[in-house]
Amino acid sequence: MTCGRRAVTTTPAAVTATRRDARATVGRPREGGGSLVVTRAVGSSSTTTAPGVFEETSALKHARIDNGSFGRGLFANGDGEVLASVPIDALACAPAAAGERLPAADEERIRSVYEEGWSRYFDGVRPPKNIVDFVLGAPFAKDVRLTVMLAWATAEVEAWREYGARVVPKEFDCMYLANEEELKELQDPEVRVMAERSKAGYEATWKAAMEAFPDVAETLAGVDAAKIEWCRAWVHTRAISGKIGETECAFLAPIIDLANHRVESTATYGLSDDGSSFQLKWNPKSKEGATPQNAEVFISYGDGLNNTILMLHYGFIDDNNRNERLPMEFIIPGARKVAAPRVIEACEALKSAGDEEASLAGANLLAMAARGPPPGVDPASEPPTTNPEVIQAMRDAVHASLSAAETTIQQDEALLQSSQIHTPRVSLAIRHRLARKRRAEAYLRFLDVLN
Repeated sequence: MTCGRRAVTTTPAAVTATRRDARATVGRPREGGGSLVVTRAVGSSSTTTAPGVFEETSALKHARIDNGSFGRGLFANGDGEVLASVPIDALACAPAAAGERLPAADEERIRSVYEEGWSRYFDGVRPPKNIVDFVLGAPFAKDVRLTVMLAWATAEVEAWREYGARVVPKEFDCMYLANEEELKELQDPEVRVMAERSKAGYEATWKAAMEAFPDVAETLAGVDAAKIEWCRAWVHTRAISGKIGETECAFLAPIIDLANHRVESTATYGLSDDGSSFQLKWNPKSKEGATPQNAEVFISYGDGLNNTILMLHYGFIDDNNRNERLPMEFIIPGARKVAAPRVIEACEALKSAGDEEASLAGANLLAMAARGPPPGVDPASEPPTTNPEVIQAMRDAVHASLSAAETTIQQDEALLQSSQIHTPRVSLAIRHRLARKRRAEAYLRFLDVLN
């Protein structure tokens, strides 16, 4: 989803040109029912489709698009619970379970989206049968299957092509797409390897899928490798989960995909009660309260995602991410040597003093703190104070890490303010390494109050 993969708008002239040059494969139902198998290659015929289903005026109900804390996103207007709604039959959907594992009723419903829904919403355009069969039954991850459908749709369906041109970024900031120069800016060999392996894995899986299904590869022959990579990144960053029947699915839901990520979400999403639309609803239990005005809409891409994963696969980091973890070398010197009540005491003191960052950093030690008193000590007695040598050992580990870094916090901050940054991913890499250094300093502040 969003938060770093910000929407890119085009000028009216660019949209007009997109519409004027639109090309699509047409497949209309035969008389008396039955499905028409479309076997023509991508770009083989042209028609005019109606893109209105993916436009703000039709999808937004009680929300608006604006710039917020993470860039372009959605804001509730306070007038109703349903923030946005798009018809299921106009969306791209791939079930998590494929082939024989997919319940027959759920398969039939998803198939009807492509064979009937798309024809209805997109002026008779429907995906070829081999593309639909691949999405429903191929033994590959759902993101691969959804990428196949999106690659076909952006080449053949004007509504999808226009949404991609009007809203979806032309380039994505995901670090797995980074080049050599950008990867070096991470200053972290482990994260770099994660990025390189992710890219290699995605490319290898795609190659295997096309070799296993040459008919699909032939249908997509007109889509070049750069466009496939763009579609894959679109799926990785904007797909949203939901259920059809009993089946978990990945959906591409235009307009709804503008909602940004935050662990403490303010909205929920999924199928409407009647199953006809995919809806984004305000969560009245959020800390912002019930349907407030001008509150930014956040969904959670995953409650346990740390900044490294967000950076690699979504192209952003959350400076207030509570899922961040300190390096184990900072923790090990105090493992089982610091009483848990002392950790809690220090964290609460920092939180009361307004240093939430140091409090969160110190909480990393809690999982490895001593849970009970030393042997022979009365359990009801006051928790022992922490040995100053243990605190110093943890402090030394932090200082060693900061000293080994190629740049200091001050240098990183200066770089972000300078004109030396050439790409968004370089900026992202610097922000990621800077955030880690700031967490290390926050841990030092925690150690200062630990007793």
